[in-house]
Amino acid sequence: MTIELLGQATVDDAMFVVNALQTQKGDLTGPDASAQLARVSVLAAQLDAYRISLVATIRSSEVWRESDPNGTPASFLRNVHVMDHRQAKADLRTAAAFERFPELEQACRDGRVSREKVDAILSFGLRNKHREDALGEFLSIFVELAERVKISDLKRMLILWADQIDPVPPANDERDAHQRRELRIHQLGDGFKLDGFFGRDQGMQIMVALNAALELHRRENPDAKDAAKNDRERDEHGETTRMSSATAAQRADAFIESIIMPMFESSSFPTAGGAPANVCVFVPLNRLQHPSMAAEADEVEQRMADGTMRLHSATIRCTNGPGEMLISAAKAQQLSCDATVQRIVLSPAGKPLDIGRRTRVIPEQIRTALVVRDGGCAFPFCDKPSGWTEGHHIQHWSQGGPTCLDNLVLLCSRHHHQIHSEQIPIEFDQSGIPRVALEHRYRERL
Repeated sequence: MTIELLGQATVDDAMFVVNALQTQKGDLTGPDASAQLARVSVLAAQLDAYRISLVATIRSSEVWRESDPNGTPASFLRNVHVMDHRQAKADLRTAAAFERFPELEQACRDGRVSREKVDAILSFGLRNKHREDALGEFLSIFVELAERVKISDLKRMLILWADQIDPVPPANDERDAHQRRELRIHQLGDGFKLDGFFGRDQGMQIMVALNAALELHRRENPDAKDAAKNDRERDEHGETTRMSSATAAQRADAFIESIIMPMFESSSFPTAGGAPANVCVFVPLNRLQHPSMAAEADEVEQRMADGTMRLHSATIRCTNGPGEMLISAAKAQQLSCDATVQRIVLSPAGKPLDIGRRTRVIPEQIRTALVVRDGGCAFPFCDKPSGWTEGHHIQHWSQGGPTCLDNLVLLCSRHHHQIHSEQIPIEFDQSGIPRVALEHRYRERL
């Protein structure tokens, strides 16, 4: 049964047929399934055409006024048929376009052009009056093209058509895109997410910078070079889908190491209140000394009662803007291994009573000696240079560990985090060189 029979039949009849087909799908062979898929794709387009005709009837009959005298066809579709704004707007646009361009409607009714391709043609063709006037002349070409090419190829042709037949809007689009430029930082429960939009020129500049940073990152990391061979994730058929998660993670590392961190080291980096802008960690001393120790229930209850809960957890914030996040005591211990530390004595209510001087945990002369001894990250198989490393206290200074060569080692940020989170021990060999006690199970995580 095709959509053409629905004048005499009912939608329930069509649903019955679909349900019957669902029960038979397990009996199909591969070739049978392929043949059915082609026919069902035609049927899906026909159903979409019929669906749009229903939307057109709803719009013209003004049934939408019965439920809300101040309503609109779009609000009726949103409220009664639970469509979002975009879908309702697209359906109404397609309904109006089918009345104006019957050739396009017929192609969809015949199942020759899918709804997705119809939307692409209308999105480009109805952008402005100039394109609308030209669309009728080119519509047969677009319909024929839509019948035999993928949606991505159709869109590429539509982009070229729009650029050449109507060159002003693309230039305006670029101007509008520049006006829409933005970069937002979303503070999530477990971290941050960057979300932005840039025009083509700025976006391409970002791509060049990130690609260069990624290339530099891979030169310094042999494991990253191996991952580069599989830059794209592929489905079970070998088709490329998107950038692999490994490459995306490497790009994130490269962004921090090659673009962000050099800014902190720049002499022109802006200050905040006279001091260099930086990342600030607040952590209670007892949490720093015992990062894995849980508080007693009565202690937590008392803190909740007197409103001092925040003072007993580690937090991280930026010194030149708003924003504060909770971090684990283990992460605070890692960050404080090689940092500028300032002691603050608080009253039980959280009022500062005394503030000590800022002190660099690892003095410059000791770090110079570390660079000479370790050369870079001391983690096995890691080739990160010393400029990308942090000093790690093997026994943390808050626990009485001395800040000296025999208690320090250079680690890159990734492996510094791994040492703290997995509590991997570090020992010195007979020649005084630090060795990470890497058991076999950790090798798989390199």
